[in-house]
Amino acid sequence: MIKHILTLIWNKRRKNFLLFLEIFLAFAVLFAVFTFAIQSFRTYSTPLGFDTENSWVAFLDWDEAIDSAALVNMKLQLERELEDKAEIQSISYIGNVTPLSNSMWRTTNDDNGFELSTLIIQCDEDYLETAGLKLVEGRWFNEDDHLGKYSPVVINKMLREDAFGTNKILDSVYTINEEHKFVGVVEHFKYRGEFREEDNLTFFLRPKGSRDLPHIAIRVKPNTPASFEEEVNKTIASVTKRNDFIIVNLDQQREEGSRESWIPLVASLSICGFLIINVALGLFGVLWYTISKRKAEIGLRRTVGATKNRITSQFISEVLMVAAIAIIFGIFFAIQLPLMNVIEDIHNSNYYLSIGFTSLLILTVVLLCAFYPSRQAAGIHPAIALHEE
Repeated sequence: MIKHILTLIWNKRRKNFLLFLEIFLAFAVLFAVFTFAIQSFRTYSTPLGFDTENSWVAFLDWDEAIDSAALVNMKLQLERELEDKAEIQSISYIGNVTPLSNSMWRTTNDDNGFELSTLIIQCDEDYLETAGLKLVEGRWFNEDDHLGKYSPVVINKMLREDAFGTNKILDSVYTINEEHKFVGVVEHFKYRGEFREEDNLTFFLRPKGSRDLPHIAIRVKPNTPASFEEEVNKTIASVTKRNDFIIVNLDQQREEGSRESWIPLVASLSICGFLIINVALGLFGVLWYTISKRKAEIGLRRTVGATKNRITSQFISEVLMVAAIAIIFGIFFAIQLPLMNVIEDIHNSNYYLSIGFTSLLILTVVLLCAFYPSRQAAGIHPAIALHEE
């Protein structure tokens, strides 16, 4: 049966070539878009690891002329005045790398006998509550950690699994730029946004009065009115004697950042939808015309005893075979991307899922488009078909 179908396809190779080319190009476009979409949705589905609701960040620009002692007093005074406000649940000082700000600080070394690459977040001991982080192992920083021999660090679960596997790390000392004691592990911290991959990450403890922690993370209580931001603004301006700072609502920033990713994603999928509709209409028209030109063949086969189902299955098999050949060619080129690791940011599994989904979708569309014309043609009475020819 397969040999007979291949022979029929080869005998009509000029007519089938355009069908083959249409399906091949459709496969290429759908594969590219679905790879992007699958990557985006899988990244989006992983949790942020911190709570953006009711969270603000005040980006401050401390005067470099202020000496260290005066800076410590000013920051502690600001902390006290903010904490005295009933609407504020907690505050924390944080470094220049802040959530959803597109900032990044990475360090890599092999001083531990293996390569350890991690992003860095600097913060104080109150950041766990302010950010809404979830500990899965060990503990968070406390005030006593400032007095220890080794500066403590907390890492995310991804770094724990990638670099250390099942080895014991709590209260162990490893080198990240310098020797640090590992005290805890948080579940997630995808601070660059919902559509950005989580990376290995380490939290470093710094004193509240340090210049390394210029910004303030603020968690307000639920249902706090937006007008309260003005009161916070006035308090910060009064203590710092500066007005060149901004307060950012993390939830709004998250939505804006996600919108920038949703727009091209939805646009690409919409284009794919129109492409599938056009391909389906084109296939339906071509198959209707091609099958209708084969009435003599249909009449002759019906005369010698072929059933409607056998004729229908033959026409459908021919179209599916052409589609399968086009898809195989498409898969041959698509498989080169994961094999050659062309785009490092895309996981190989996303390519394979895209190949499978694209192939299934095209075969389904081809089957639906081929069924009705094939069934209609198979229903022609043999006498009428032979008489017209």
